[in-house]
Amino acid sequence: MEKNLPEPQAALPPLQPEPEKPKRRGGQWALMIIAVLALAAAVVFVVLRIIDPPASPVANNVERNESPGLDGIVATEMPPAQLELGDCLRDFDSPLDPQTVVTCDSAHNAQMIGSFEVSGTDYPGANELLTQSEDMCKSVSLDPSAGLDSTWTYHFSRPSESTWGQGDRTVSCFLSVSEGNVRSSLLPEGASDAPMDGESTEESSKAEETTES
Repeated sequence: MEKNLPEPQAALPPLQPEPEKPKRRGGQWALMIIAVLALAAAVVFVVLRIIDPPASPVANNVERNESPGLDGIVATEMPPAQLELGDCLRDFDSPLDPQTVVTCDSAHNAQMIGSFEVSGTDYPGANELLTQSEDMCKSVSLDPSAGLDSTWTYHFSRPSESTWGQGDRTVSCFLSVSEGNVRSSLLPEGASDAPMDGESTEESSKAEETTES
């Protein structure tokens, strides 16, 4: 008999790889939450812009040069809403365009001669408003020495139906010479210092008319 022989050992099972631990999804959830919040903020921003649109850019508030140079330029690209009674305008084409305001003793081809407020709450209609605007503008007293003749043309802007609904009641009156330039005011001395009948609230959809003098 064999003695002191080692006892036979059972074969060990092969090592199995440990199962992978599930990855934490905390980072993914955080990214999803951030994306949802950013989208919600963007939606709120768009809605607020629609409900309460931003004010007109500061660039629209054109400052006047209180000491014009030899060229006589008081301001360039002046919005129609900022024009004042008596302003003389160079290269005038339409009362709805931004204007170059100059001193009246320098070359210009138009002048803002008046501004009126139309009364009433209901829109009177385009034809009726046209008649009222023409009558108002032609009622302005001009300097008899200005030499107004058939070469001058009345222009006026008036509320359209859309701007009327926004509270616009302003009729602005202009006279322009058909050819060349002049170097004097059409208004009597001191007339441009008188208060205007109302501040202009010109809009891009405001109506415009031209009438021969």
